[in-house]
Amino acid sequence: MLGKVYLLLYNCCLAFGWSLVLVYTLYELYSTENTTTVYKKVEVALKLSQSLALLEIVHAAVGLVRSSPITTFIQVQSRLVVLWLVLDPVKEVQADFNVPMMICAWSVAEIVRYWYYALSLVDKVPYFLTWARYSFFTFLYPIGVSGELLTIY
Repeated sequence: MLGKVYLLLYNCCLAFGWSLVLVYTLYELYSTENTTTVYKKVEVALKLSQSLALLEIVHAAVGLVRSSPITTFIQVQSRLVVLWLVLDPVKEVQADFNVPMMICAWSVAEIVRYWYYALSLVDKVPYFLTWARYSFFTFLYPIGVSGELLTIY
């Protein structure tokens, strides 16, 4: 029961964190009409939200969730590499057009995913959220990966 409460809090917090990242990104794009300042605007919320995903490896390793720790590690580390080893230290990349594209794709995917997980814990997942969870990847994955590859390049 305690594990379920913890996971509910974790998933709600991350859904909120990624929502902030998305709102900050869209606001910055709208208010400045350029992409050069987006990363600086969302940097703290993005780093915190993405880095907290490390806990998902722990969740899998201790059996809180039914995921493989190895698979979870691979998924989590790929974004952390882009964020901490490319985007953070290479200041020139931070102003590229691909960064908001990548951040928006990550944000929408994670908002849907974390709300889906949170509501699954209380058996209250609406149809739309299930549909979004298993449909949005068809466009979010190519957008996110393209943004990541352009950021690395």
